[in-house]
Amino acid sequence: MFDPEFHNLLLRKRDETVENNPQAISLIVDRLELKPDNIVLDATAGTGQLLPYLFKRLTGSGWVDAYDLSCGQLEQAAAAYGSSAKARFILGDVEHDAIFGAYDAIVVFCMLPSFDDPVATVKRMYDDHLMPGGHLVIGFPCSKEEINSLHVDMGKKREPHFLDSAEELASRLTKAGMTVSYTRDDDSAYIITLTK
Repeated sequence: MFDPEFHNLLLRKRDETVENNPQAISLIVDRLELKPDNIVLDATAGTGQLLPYLFKRLTGSGWVDAYDLSCGQLEQAAAAYGSSAKARFILGDVEHDAIFGAYDAIVVFCMLPSFDDPVATVKRMYDDHLMPGGHLVIGFPCSKEEINSLHVDMGKKREPHFLDSAEELASRLTKAGMTVSYTRDDDSAYIITLTK
C-alpha cells in the first residue's frame, strides 16, 4: 500500500545516491539499448534524476513518459526538465493504475522493492506495454545491500521491501514467463535486463 511519506523520503535518498554515481546510472541506461526515436516509460520517475541520461540518447523524435505516484516529486521533475519536448509527466501508479501506451523500453529505477507485488508489476509492464524487441531494465546505482539497508533504516522490515539477489529475482521473473538477458549484482550496480 502506498505510503506517501515513505515514498518521498525514499526518493530523496535515491536522488542522493544518483548524484553520487553517474557511472552506474549510465550502465543502467545503456542496458535499455535506446535508439534516437524510441519511446520510453520511466515507471518510477521521482524527481526526474534519470531523465537527462535518457534525453542524451533520444536525439531523434523519441520521448519519455515519466510516471510517478507522488505529485510533489513529479512537480519537481517537471520544474527541472519540463522545458524539454522529450518528456511527458504523468501522475500515476504503475502498479495499480492503467498504463496507456506501448514502449520500446521501460525502466524501473530504484523502486522495485516498494511495489506490493514486484514480479506481477514487472510482468504486467512486460506483457502489456513493452514492444517486441524492447528491453525492460530494473536498476539501482548501488548494491542490493545498500538498498536493503536503506529500507531497514527507514523502518520497512517486511517483504516486499527487500531486494533479492539478481540471480534469485531473475529466476522468479523467468518462472513468470519473462526473458532475462542480463544480470549484474555487485557493489557498484544492480541491474536486470528483460528482453521481449
